[in-house]
Amino acid sequence: MKVLAAALVLLCAGCLQAAMVRRQAPDEEPAPPPVDDFFTRHFQSFSDFVTKDLPQRLQAQELRSQAEAYLDRANKQLTPLAQELRTNVVGFFSSLLDLGKAEGQP
Repeated sequence: MKVLAAALVLLCAGCLQAAMVRRQAPDEEPAPPPVDDFFTRHFQSFSDFVTKDLPQRLQAQELRSQAEAYLDRANKQLTPLAQELRTNVVGFFSSLLDLGKAEGQP
């Protein structure tokens, strides 16, 4: 029985010691990059984007013509629906007014 208890104690001690070794932090910490380098790199990439990529992506005349075509198409599709909705709403309110007049008369 004593041998079993001693074996368990040795096994637990070995596991705890291994866990302690894994938890030790490295002695050297990596140095953070200089702040100037960080801003310079990002400013350069932003500058490249604004001067090279953005003008190619934004072609104002093409975007304007696409937007106008989209608005014309939407206007053509929505105009009949708006007119039908207006007719139905006016008809509904007039029927409510006629119903109110009919109930109000003895």
